[in-house]
Amino acid sequence: MSTSSTGPATSFDRDATEHEVVEWARSLKELIRSQQDEAEERGHYSTQVHERMQELGLNHLLTPRRFGGLEVSLKTWLRVVIEISAADPGSGWCYCLGHSHNIQAAALWPESVQREAFAAPEGYFRSSHSLSPAGTARKVEGGYELTGVSRYQSGSPFSTHAIVFVTVEGETDAAGRPRTAQVLLPRSAYTPLDDWGQGRVLGMRASGSNSVAFERALVPAEHLVPATWAGEIDPAETGAALHGNPMYVGSVQAFLGAELAAVTVGAARAALDEWEELSRVRKAPLPPFALRDHDPASQRIFGEASIKADAAEAILMQVADTIAEWSEAFVLRGAPLTRGMDTRLNGLTLEAGRLAAEAVDLLFQSAGSSEARPGRRMERYARDIMMYRTHAAAQYGVWMQGIGATILGVQRSAFDMPDAVPAGGAAPAAGGAPADTAGTRA
Repeated sequence: MSTSSTGPATSFDRDATEHEVVEWARSLKELIRSQQDEAEERGHYSTQVHERMQELGLNHLLTPRRFGGLEVSLKTWLRVVIEISAADPGSGWCYCLGHSHNIQAAALWPESVQREAFAAPEGYFRSSHSLSPAGTARKVEGGYELTGVSRYQSGSPFSTHAIVFVTVEGETDAAGRPRTAQVLLPRSAYTPLDDWGQGRVLGMRASGSNSVAFERALVPAEHLVPATWAGEIDPAETGAALHGNPMYVGSVQAFLGAELAAVTVGAARAALDEWEELSRVRKAPLPPFALRDHDPASQRIFGEASIKADAAEAILMQVADTIAEWSEAFVLRGAPLTRGMDTRLNGLTLEAGRLAAEAVDLLFQSAGSSEARPGRRMERYARDIMMYRTHAAAQYGVWMQGIGATILGVQRSAFDMPDAVPAGGAAPAAGGAPADTAGTRA
């Protein structure tokens, strides 16, 4: 890893251990939790929370050391997201999806663009991101002019940049299709829209998932890069080479899945905290009406929910280790990093999300109808989990079908269309070659 620093000066402890970094996040629990109602109404956590995060260094965890960051491991990063989400799932989503794209920016954009972005005047770099089609880019003198609206830019209220997905007018890719690109836009080039919070959505109301609008925004050509999957790029052309860290090799689906699942694990932790507090004062609904913490049926529910949350977190730690192992092997030894491998690993993140969501379901259903009233914490956590389930990356059944097809050799990954099934026989792997069915270890 590079140890030089050219980013803005900050006061946080760059010599902190990864355990201490997780403790930074845990220290914010009571502050964030005490502001849940206001965060939902506002649409994001408060400036007070944001400034405290900045003081601690939580906006620098995935920033390369070259630019003044800590370059913590993916495992530590996910633990931080879990801790913040355990304070408030919506705030955890806002933090996570605002800061996680530091990896993408450091992996895919040229050094000159990175150097400018990571020296943002705010004293940190954060970029919201959406791969939903958002508008067009037109080549002009000095670069490209962009116009459009990008929705669901989670974490945008405190972001210094936004990554938007556009179609480039009049240009085609190597396959002759219309060229598409993801573009790194500085804050001055777009306007966040007031379309989140205030009860506009069912859950994750504090996630800061505002739309961003841009009209005739001019950016240099090097701000446009392909939406390329990590294993399809020469590592020497990525941030892995620039920063001397395989973590910056690019994007894999399993990392996105792990981020979202980490928020659900945090939601399960939050629900466990609330249920346990209620159990000390609420009686069981059936004779002998013992306090719930002494009621066997209630104990079983709490035990099952606790183990589901523990299992979900354990899965995510395995996923983080595997991504790190595969990235290192790909960068340093030329080992394969395929979409088929990513597809199957992403299935573990879906399973982690499902287990954590089931934990919240158990706790909410057993907490009592009074906890279903607006403004109650259990009601909020249940709504947040329902919102997670609507995300395209969390569609369990759809993804599992693609995973099954990949393992069976019908297609190379969940991202590819299957070949037609020949009459009287099984379908071949896409392209006539065996599908990659690697497990979850390098």
